[in-house]
Amino acid sequence: MSTLTYTGRLVVTSCWCGIHVAIPKDLHSYAVSVGCHVYCPLGHQFVYRDTVKAANERLQRELADTKTRLVHARDAEEYQRRRVIAYKGVLGKTRKRIAAGVCPCCTRTFQNLARHIATKHPGYPEISEGADQAGVSAAP
Repeated sequence: MSTLTYTGRLVVTSCWCGIHVAIPKDLHSYAVSVGCHVYCPLGHQFVYRDTVKAANERLQRELADTKTRLVHARDAEEYQRRRVIAYKGVLGKTRKRIAAGVCPCCTRTFQNLARHIATKHPGYPEISEGADQAGVSAAP
């Protein structure tokens, strides 16, 4: 049997199994603040309640933040989905009116809408495929 001479400070702590153990003060402080694992001679892991409580509180905050971000993301996704549906409705209505020969700028009806758009409203975008399929040709 050998003898160990130690000149540092020791902290006496006890495991949940009831064994009292003296560990270096630096190790004890580090384990409490960071939460590293310290074991008793029987191999049980010491549980520092303050560290566990702090970690639990931190995880609860992170969970609440994640839930909040998820709710905001779902709300934003639903908002965008509804916007797309609304724009599709407006676009469909406009395409039908153009296909029927109604000018989208001044709401007058014209026999040759493509020529009218090209001459009277040159800044207006070209007629899309939906109007082309209805028999109205796109502006050159």
